[in-house]
Amino acid sequence: MAASINTERERGEQKFTFEPRRQKYSYIKNKAVRFLSSRENANVLVELVECTQEKEKGAVLAAIKALHQVFSALFKEGSMVIRDMQGDADDPSTSERKFREWLQSMYRDCVACLAELVSDSNSPTVVKELSLCTLMKFMEAENQHPFTQWKYDSYSFQLGVLSQLVPNLISRGMDQKELLGRFQEYMEFDDLRMYLLTSLTGHLQGMAKRTISQAELSNLCHNTLTLLEMVVMPTTEEEIQKFIGRTPDPEEDVKVLSLSEHRRAFSKAWLMFLKLKLTSPVYKRVLVILHDRVIPHMSSPVLLTDFLTSSYNIGGAISLLALNGLFILITKYNLEYPDFYTKLYNLFEPSIFHVKYKARFFHLTDLFLTSTHLPSYLIAAFAKRLSRLSLIAPPNALEYVIPFIINLFVRHPNCSILVHRTEGVLDFTSDPYLHEETDPAKCRAMNSCLWEIEGLQSHYHHGVATLAKQIHQPLPKNEVDLNELLELDVFDVITKETQKKVSSVPLEFQPANKLFGEHEEQFSSEFWDWE
Repeated sequence: MAASINTERERGEQKFTFEPRRQKYSYIKNKAVRFLSSRENANVLVELVECTQEKEKGAVLAAIKALHQVFSALFKEGSMVIRDMQGDADDPSTSERKFREWLQSMYRDCVACLAELVSDSNSPTVVKELSLCTLMKFMEAENQHPFTQWKYDSYSFQLGVLSQLVPNLISRGMDQKELLGRFQEYMEFDDLRMYLLTSLTGHLQGMAKRTISQAELSNLCHNTLTLLEMVVMPTTEEEIQKFIGRTPDPEEDVKVLSLSEHRRAFSKAWLMFLKLKLTSPVYKRVLVILHDRVIPHMSSPVLLTDFLTSSYNIGGAISLLALNGLFILITKYNLEYPDFYTKLYNLFEPSIFHVKYKARFFHLTDLFLTSTHLPSYLIAAFAKRLSRLSLIAPPNALEYVIPFIINLFVRHPNCSILVHRTEGVLDFTSDPYLHEETDPAKCRAMNSCLWEIEGLQSHYHHGVATLAKQIHQPLPKNEVDLNELLELDVFDVITKETQKKVSSVPLEFQPANKLFGEHEEQFSSEFWDWE
């Protein structure tokens, strides 16, 4: 009986709580109708903007929807438009002009409040997404119906919403990955994309001069890179045809129709972003996409030279990832890098077989060493360096290291002397090769031989031993394709071995006739007395 009374009481309390809330939300929504019905209710607009600062989610959502209803109607009716000041007979009266200026001021306050909700850590996701979508609808309406109508109507893009949205979209206070994913659908508009990059450049330029904490810097870099990764650049001017604002006349000489202007905005945004002190995870993400998603769309890719060369000099995984971008600049944009091969030679360390990007590294190194015009001492240095590292390499790595060395000899037969030399160098103690030397020209690799590969012929893994024996066979006419081998890992090697079908296993077995073999009598007389 007591339980039923308590249940009824709880239902009554819930009803008492929910009803006022519903009435409050309905009251907020009705404010939009009141404002649009008569100018006497103009102050209602101030109340709606203030409602966006409420703590209750429902009240905020109701206020945002009401504001959207109000300003959508004002844009459609042209109620906020102030005409050109050059003496039109249709100019509104002074009071009308002041009212429209006040409406514009309230609109800007509304945009600022919604933009703050986008980066408010206390706002629920649904409030952030609704604020973002409402801002984008405002942007579309504002560009379709600009505030100012000039005597000679020319193309323009209103940046008011973007200038407020961009700083909050890449907020340094929190991770905005989820919200940026919602924003991605708007990146298909060519005009929005171009002016977004322009606004982003200006904001990053200001942030570069400010002192912020490491956590804030991490969020800023992460959010900015996530936004830049969403940018899909056009490759021809014919592809520039989708606009969120007014569609410009093809005969007009406007920036938004020029591919070079799009690339210029893209380049400035990326170059400004790369001036920040990037965190290690962001640094790696940048280098992974730089060669195929950034460099081809830049107005002048050589401007990335300083960034890529400094990345290449850092060492470790960063240097490995920088190779891709440098390869593009060297081969397609004639970048000269005198110490490139010296630094590449020094990247070959024992850890190279265990890093995440080893397949990409060996693929690019193979491309860099393809030229037959490279000096023999350089090729010999790389072959010897890999040969020495093969002594501590795992079996899956050896399955592409040995073919890699063979390919070097196919391109440069003069270096085959490292295989066929039989006098002077037979083991580690008599090897003149200087492993610690950082300059490949001074490591004396041409005076050495690949005795390490000789040792691998006795490797416990029969596949590696078979590959090592190929080094003494006549060189193949065609190079070995390394693409499939580079993706091998230890699990693949084990799987391959366990799936082999063996019909019979040869065994050498000699049955024992005595407990201690030939020393049976000696042990018997020494340790046991049979009497």
